Amino acid sequence: MLKSQVVSLFGFSCIVVASACSSSSAGPGSPDASAGGSSSSTGGASASGGTTSTGGKTSTGGTTSTGGTTSTGGKTSTGGTTGTGGTTSTGGTTGTGGTTSTGGTTSVSEAGVEDGGPMHVTIRFKAVVGDKAFACGTTYTAQGSSHVSVQPRDFRFYVQSVALIDAHGTKTPVSFDTRSPWQVPNVALLDFEDGTGACTDGNADMNSVITGTVPRGSYTGVEFVNGVPDAINHADPLTQPAPMQSSAMTWGWLYGTKFVKAELGAIAAPAGDAAPGLGLVHVGSTGCDNASDAGATNYGAPPKVACTIPNRNDVRLDGFDPSVNTIVADIGAIFSDIDLSVDNQCHSEGPTCPSEFAALGIDFATGKPITTQSAYRVE
Repeated sequence: MLKSQVVSLFGFSCIVVASACSSSSAGPGSPDASAGGSSSSTGGASASGGTTSTGGKTSTGGTTSTGGTTSTGGKTSTGGTTGTGGTTSTGGTTGTGGTTSTGGTTSVSEAGVEDGGPMHVTIRFKAVVGDKAFACGTTYTAQGSSHVSVQPRDFRFYVQSVALIDAHGTKTPVSFDTRSPWQVPNVALLDFEDGTGACTDGNADMNSVITGTVPRGSYTGVEFVNGVPDAINHADPLTQPAPMQSSAMTWGWLYGTKFVKAELGAIAAPAGDAAPGLGLVHVGSTGCDNASDAGATNYGAPPKVACTIPNRNDVRLDGFDPSVNTIVADIGAIFSDIDLSVDNQCHSEGPTCPSEFAALGIDFATGKPITTQSAYRVE
């Protein structure tokens, strides 16, 4: 870059100062002298020391100045940038404020954020019952294996380990914001019930987003887990920050956390039954205990042995761009194989659990993730 500008300067001087390039006979006092006097100036600018000045700019010390730039000490400066100390914009220099530099340089955007640096993202969720929006107090027909009419009773779940996936399959973890009462740096609570209708165990507060940061880039997929980290799964909720304080999302034994709480209730009882049917699934880790040597379990304390059945899924969704797409959570799909005309409850144990766990992407026998699920999709 510097060499080409010098050549350009020389060519320009040959045009303006013709005798300096074609003849050596000009005297020291001549206006066209190439040294010791003033060279030709255009646009009202003054120049000294053999300097060419163009467009009303002043340049000192043999420097070429372009585009309104002030340059000092023999440096090349372009486009409004001030250059100091003989430094060029090439070869390991940090460029700032929209300047482009090459050769091991960090490039910074107009906003001052480094390319590949932090980018704030919002992961949006939406709850549905089949193809209709989820709302407490609303009746949904033809649900479950018995195709009965139901109303929601609850739908909430914890999310951890969110990652965005690029076109090469590389996973980049999302660093959660601290956003009380819905999320702390390692877990978030999504809450779609508002305490109305049959959602009597809830309240008016709702949350449908996770916010955080990732390196700036282009992403085409997302991955997440329904659960909370082991380190806080069995902690006393009274000592935990929100959203881990939700009493509706704890078991009431061993301080265990409900990772997913999904409930649909039939609006009419079948013939001969006293109460309408209920579909309920509460997902949490099992296979853990704190029994003493005498064999008695203290349900008001955390387990002494880690849970052997984690019951955490690992949901991966392709075709997801956080700037335009939403993750759809379908409670109807969770209960699609359940007879909702009768009482069918799954507290992470029981005969109805396998199909509900499979819909969430969990192998009920082992508690480990499986690669298929039907509860989540991208919109």
